[in-house]
Parts: sequence; C-alpha cells; structure tokens
Amino acid sequence: MIGSELTNPAKKFLSTQPFDSLSKQLYDHLIPEDIGRVEISLEVPGESLFIDVVVTPNPNPTGNPLSLGLLGRAIQRPCILETYRNAPTAEATNVCMFKRIWYFLELRRRAKRAKRAFTKSDQPQLWIVTPTASDNYLEEFNAKPKQGWPPGVYGLATGLHTGIIVIHHLPVEPETLWFRLLGRGRVQAKAAQEVLALPQDDPLRSGALQLLSSWKIVERIHPDLEQTNREFNMALSQAYLEWEKEVELRGKQQVALNMLRGGIPVEQIAQFTGLSFQQIQQLQSEFNNS
Repeated sequence: MIGSELTNPAKKFLSTQPFDSLSKQLYDHLIPEDIGRVEISLEVPGESLFIDVVVTPNPNPTGNPLSLGLLGRAIQRPCILETYRNAPTAEATNVCMFKRIWYFLELRRRAKRAKRAFTKSDQPQLWIVTPTASDNYLEEFNAKPKQGWPPGVYGLATGLHTGIIVIHHLPVEPETLWFRLLGRGRVQAKAAQEVLALPQDDPLRSGALQLLSSWKIVERIHPDLEQTNREFNMALSQAYLEWEKEVELRGKQQVALNMLRGGIPVEQIAQFTGLSFQQIQQLQSEFNNS
C-alpha cells in the first residue's frame, strides 16, 4: 500500500494539467529555502494572469545553487520560470514578457517603499522553458545562443532580460537533468531513467520519484488525459515501484527506531521488521548520536 507521504502530494496533480503541476512542484522541491524562495502561481492583479514560478535567491545562501546544474545557474538572480508542455506561440511569449515587466515594476515599488536602491542586479530574469522551438520562432525573437551557457540556452536582447531554454537542444549530461525531465518523449524518458539511477542517498532523488509516481497515479485516475509515450510510461512505473519501496522502508525504519528507543534487542527488531542487522545498527548509531 502507498503511504500518506505519496497519497497527499498526488492530490495536487488531480487536475486537467498534470504536467503543469509536475513542473511547478519540481521547481519547488529542487530549490531549498537556503538557496532561494519559490513562489507558485503569483497573480498579476487585474489581468487574470498568473506567473508560473518566481524564484528569489537567498542573499546569504548556505547551499550551493550550482549543485542543481543548469537550473542552479538560472536562478542566481531573481527570476520567473514559465514552463511549457508544447512549444509556446509568439503571442504566449509576449504575454510572458508582459508578466516580467509587471514583476519588474512590482520589485521596483517594493524597493522604493523600503527606501532601498533598485539596481541592475535586482532586475528579474525571465526564462521561457520549452521542449522544442522552431528556427522561425527563434528568429522572430532574434534569440541567439547565450554566450557561456550550454547549447539549447538562447538569449534575447540584453535589455529584455529574457532567455529561452529549449530542452531538446540541451546536451545529455547531469547538469541539464532537471530541465530534461520536463521535456517530451524520449528526452523525458531518458531523464526519468537517470533519476532512477541516482544514488539512493541523493536527497533530490526521493522527491523526484515522489512527483513522477504522482503523475503515474493521475494517469490511472484520468485515462482521458494526455498519455505519455511507452518509454516514459515504463520509467513512471519503475519510479512508482521505487517510491513504494522507499515509503515501505521508511515505515519499517520508523518502527525499528521506536523499538530501539524502547530498549528492544536488535535480534527481535530484525525478526519483527525484516530489516537487516546492518540497517538496524546504522539506525542505532544515528539514534545514539542524535
């Protein structure tokens, strides 16, 4: 059975746009508060518009943003992340740029109220994240490969503070993993497989598996929604099983920890929980050092 840790986050996916939920929650999961503050669906007053994700960097970060690879580089200044399941139209792109201008004015108003100077580094960056982009689309916005950034990252005129990340143009390397997980088809399937291959103790692996598992649950509940391709569906199924195992293991570990606190011998705990002596001894060591 799936524990409440999985069931509750899955509820957030119960909409007609599971990808939208996945992308927003993935950013929220990946970016800890010690690196930056994440705001989801920030409303643009009077316009019936919402900014997908806003990231405000922590002025005194204790974590390393670059541990997130390309995503970490993208959020080192105040930024907006607008993520698309399908390539955006020119009209949608212009709306994104309007949102950035509103947010720029809002940040400037806040600085004025706080009697603080509003500098160039306070200007919010807009990142439009799309699986694909045609040559015509890139030419229409005069988007050029962004110097010093990996292939697939394009910049508009400097004064527009806008970049386009074309997921399917990104190189397949660990630094681009979290953006590629938001791609389509084989690109997304490959990224999901890479998540599954991350070390068991990687703190980002567990949360990513949880989100992928939630997507799998939504597909079961709403078979009428967009279906993923076969490769990605297989990866989702594997993520579901892996997460289920992790939830079960954490449950057993909690039981074992409670038994250790009660002074029950390791042999009895192993027999009751099915955990190995080594696993219980590690829990015991952590318990004694806490």
